[in-house]
Amino acid sequence: MEKNRNEYNSFNLILFIWKWKGLLIGITLLAAVLAFVFSSPWIIKPKYKSTAIIYAPRTNALSQILLNQQNYNERLDVKAYGTELETEQMMQILLSQDMKDAMIDKFNLLVHYDIDSTKKAWKTKLYKTFDNNCVIKRTQYGAISINVMDVDPIVAADMANAIVDELDEIKNRIDRGRAEAAYYLLKKQLTEIDAEIDRLDDSLKVIMEEGVYDFESQSERIMQQYAIAVAQGNKGAENRLQNELQKLSKYGQKAVTIREKLLLFREYEVLCKSKMMDAKADMESLLPVKFVVQKAIVADKKAYPKRLMIIITSAVITFIFSLMILLFVENIKNSISTSPKKKCEEN
Repeated sequence: MEKNRNEYNSFNLILFIWKWKGLLIGITLLAAVLAFVFSSPWIIKPKYKSTAIIYAPRTNALSQILLNQQNYNERLDVKAYGTELETEQMMQILLSQDMKDAMIDKFNLLVHYDIDSTKKAWKTKLYKTFDNNCVIKRTQYGAISINVMDVDPIVAADMANAIVDELDEIKNRIDRGRAEAAYYLLKKQLTEIDAEIDRLDDSLKVIMEEGVYDFESQSERIMQQYAIAVAQGNKGAENRLQNELQKLSKYGQKAVTIREKLLLFREYEVLCKSKMMDAKADMESLLPVKFVVQKAIVADKKAYPKRLMIIITSAVITFIFSLMILLFVENIKNSISTSPKKKCEEN
């Protein structure tokens, strides 16, 4: 019974559409014509799309790449592609305010987008327009696609490539800033280390002037000689050797401590110089910070608007909306016409 009712309702709908076919076809065609007119180039400016695709590397630390003497490490391989972490870090730079400001200045987008800087919230409108025209996202293969749309196909391609180039500048500037800070900090530390080594050398020189050169070997040799002098009963030698032993007891331990400190500071000095040279290499590095898979080219076909899609969508939506209105009106008419009959039947 329910199936028959559904078939009856569907058949009634078909009959209803056939009844109003002229009006529905007319409204649908009118909507298609209007969509065709309003999607024309003189009303909606066509936009062209250019795309650049890049990959993030595993590392950009030049000192680690060139000066690494250990066994193979994928993270220090200049040819290794980045993981999700490196890709996310690169995305943050591409979406940063510095990148947007660089493109706005380079291409004079305030004028290009025809934005009036005297109006309220013009900056918000400028950045929103930029975000709408420049979409940066990850691809399904872990790369980053930079998609730029513009009314000028040349500007779209140039801006996509400029973003790729600016990535080097921003990333290297950030890295150089950190490397420069590390370099001068290490340089200051090295100056302090050298001063401490000079002070220890001076202290050791004073002790050596007292005749203490090597505490261990000297004490062993003097003790042997003292034992021989005692055995031979040589009082003069005994007194002389006792004086030597007193000097050793007075300055020997200090000499040992100073020599140990000198050894540690000289090791630290070598390490500090090595780290400082690494920082200098990173500070002067101009290594590219990405792998360019595809450079943006000038598009020869517009990407927006999709005129045929707009016409078809407008026509379908208009047809459905018109049909719903007609059904609504028809139901109201039927309700009004059946109300008096019901009252008569009740009477």
